[in-house]
Amino acid sequence: MNEINIFKECKDIDFNKDHITQLINLSLDTTKYNQVKINLIFCDNDKLNSFKQEYFDDDVLTDIVTFPIKNDNDLEAEIYISVEMAQMNADEFKVSLNNELSRLIIHGVLHLTGFNDDTEESKKIMFSKQEEIISNFQKNVCYE
Repeated sequence: MNEINIFKECKDIDFNKDHITQLINLSLDTTKYNQVKINLIFCDNDKLNSFKQEYFDDDVLTDIVTFPIKNDNDLEAEIYISVEMAQMNADEFKVSLNNELSRLIIHGVLHLTGFNDDTEESKKIMFSKQEEIISNFQKNVCYE
């Protein structure tokens, strides 16, 4: 059984933890891990920016950072998502915050399971899988 822990470091938004867990499990559906433990942390831009500086030597704003702790027969990881950046993305792409957060959750899990977006070809493959998963999930992960 997968262990999904959800932490909220930001105010002004509520999450549906059951739906988030379902979305993560759907994103992991075709993987073959013996055990999965994922900590999903919703935070702000400052936290993610400090991670980018400290761990990637990059001073940029980002919407998501994943930290695989163990990734062999078992998966253990942390996924940090900036709700501030997700809202900016949602506004830019004219989608709901719920839609953007769902995409980011899927995106983070896909990175952990071996998908990459560092080339145009790998990005196309990853985003295709992301869209496939999101099209099969019509639940709210947050309350706007």
